[in-house]
Amino acid sequence: MLYVIQLILFVLVFGTGVYLFGKAVWDRYRFLRLGQADPTRSGRHGERIWSFITNVILQKKVIAEPSGLGHLFIFWGFLVLVFGDLDFLVYHITGWHFPWEHMAWYLFMQEMFSLFVIAAIIVAAYRRYVIRPMRTEPSLEAGLILGFITLLVVTYFVTTGADIALHGDYPGNASPVLNGIAHAMTGGSTTGLLIVSEIGFWIHVLVLVSFMYVIPRSKHSHMMGAMANWYFRRYDSPGKLRKLDLEDESVEEFGVGQIQQFTWKQLLDGYACTECGRCHINCPATLSGKPLSPRNVILKMKDTITAEGPGMLAQMAAGAENLSTQPLFESVFSEEEIWACTTCRACEEACPVANEHVQDIIDLRRHLVLTEGKASPEVNKVFQNLERQSNEWGITRRDRAKWVGDLDVKTMAEVDGKAEYLFFVGTAASFDQRSQKIAQAFAKILLEAGVDFAILGEEEESDGDSARRLGNEFLYQEFVERNIEIFKTYGVKKIITTDPHAYNTFKNEYPDFGFEAEVIHATQFAAALIEQGKLKPSVAVNETITYHDSCYLGRYNGIYDAPRFILNAIPGVKLVEMERHRNKSMCCGAGGGGMFKEETGTRINVMRAEQAIKTGASIIGTACPYCMTMMNDGTKAHGKEEEIQTYDVIELLAMSIGA
Repeated sequence: MLYVIQLILFVLVFGTGVYLFGKAVWDRYRFLRLGQADPTRSGRHGERIWSFITNVILQKKVIAEPSGLGHLFIFWGFLVLVFGDLDFLVYHITGWHFPWEHMAWYLFMQEMFSLFVIAAIIVAAYRRYVIRPMRTEPSLEAGLILGFITLLVVTYFVTTGADIALHGDYPGNASPVLNGIAHAMTGGSTTGLLIVSEIGFWIHVLVLVSFMYVIPRSKHSHMMGAMANWYFRRYDSPGKLRKLDLEDESVEEFGVGQIQQFTWKQLLDGYACTECGRCHINCPATLSGKPLSPRNVILKMKDTITAEGPGMLAQMAAGAENLSTQPLFESVFSEEEIWACTTCRACEEACPVANEHVQDIIDLRRHLVLTEGKASPEVNKVFQNLERQSNEWGITRRDRAKWVGDLDVKTMAEVDGKAEYLFFVGTAASFDQRSQKIAQAFAKILLEAGVDFAILGEEEESDGDSARRLGNEFLYQEFVERNIEIFKTYGVKKIITTDPHAYNTFKNEYPDFGFEAEVIHATQFAAALIEQGKLKPSVAVNETITYHDSCYLGRYNGIYDAPRFILNAIPGVKLVEMERHRNKSMCCGAGGGGMFKEETGTRINVMRAEQAIKTGASIIGTACPYCMTMMNDGTKAHGKEEEIQTYDVIELLAMSIGA
């Protein structure tokens, strides 16, 4: 009779836990379905499965940082303990063991992983509640989860030890901890051991059920959300923005102003977020005191869809065609935090669960600009200048080719489109006096190597990147149409540019509008010319150089080696790296239209310049005209412009070939 009561009680308690877990998961699945469709997340199943294996099962991205090792132990320990827990529960209800519980290798592995889990939890608790680094918050929820896991392991050891002592079936060396616990309990009364076993078992069950309740309702929803997120990760260019259909007359609002206007995948990011803070401590806006945290953007999305979801489902059940929710800029986001983003993708690079923060922020900007008509005076000025003169500075477009001077550089019109390469100069190198020297240096390199190229001259338009990243998709698409028409007029098939922003949008985003060409950044092209022997750096540049990775060249397009190859090919150059370099490089602050916006807090370029100064270098090398300006201004802010100068890698190469 006692057995029947125990069985019924177990079924009721455990069944309640399963029900509550299942209901929460189902509710959140229904919430995700309230989001917009995203057709880019289908297909490529083989790659998606491999991504799941490497990043979920093997935790590749998690262990990219040393602190991730603790999570690896907890994750794998959890997987191993699931099998042990299954046997633990079945044995206490039926008295029957699964076959693996008699295998010495499994007993040893289970015990070792249990100890690893305990050790990892101690380290995690120490970091979160004693060291308290910037990226973590000592929340009650996190402590509760760590406590639950600890209790599961401890009650397993104590209860199983009591059972072994009762029956005398000692595991021996295969399970030294359990063996020791069981021997310590040997000699106790049968009644006492039974009481320890039952209390331990029911504490274990109650903790397990509590765990099942908490997981989908807390940050530990990432245990499921991250699995789906890695499977549905993007496989096109990581920084490519989604195209808006501006010709759809049924669309009354553009961008995202209500939570259901995000796609289901964007909403999934919230349930995948581990709240680890890696994005938070890598965001230049956060680090410089701006009111933006990429982690908080994702968590606000999650909290909003969780709060608004039941009401939206009720509206749907009542037959509502248009769901009514709170405007995001009245209740969730501030305009200041959304404008603070530099779109550098440091957050996405650091994220261990493949969250995509930048598209969220751009969608919110699109709503402000295209739907509400809101932007700061300086941003509106940029839009006006682009509309009138096709450049952010508003300088007359007739001056676009003045940088050429007496160089023998032809326009596409002069050669009737017969040039092999179009050198797309870009706005900064066309109009900014300092950046014009980059265009001149690259033109000299091309002439020295005998490359067949031409420019567009006064016909060149803005590539549109600034407009798009500032949320003005309408203006961006106008430039796309104009550029594509010009490119097709001259039969352009190959484009080279010194501007990573133009490189990125031509290469990765223009194909969405029907134009594809071979797009090459100047550093890639110059590195290839050196390898082919068409350029031979011979003049020594006896300087210590630290190279600043452009976000749009590096994290957006994976170009890290070409600029360094060029620098290492120049005689006399000593290359030293900043602490933050390559994929972990810090943004200069110019991206996402940042070069044209007012900054609150510490200026990002000043912070980045300080990092460069600490290397002791005499020159900061760049590969982007916008980075050039920001680093120059940064060193001036420190009063170090005479001690550490800024040059584009292309300029340094031109010096070395005597151009």
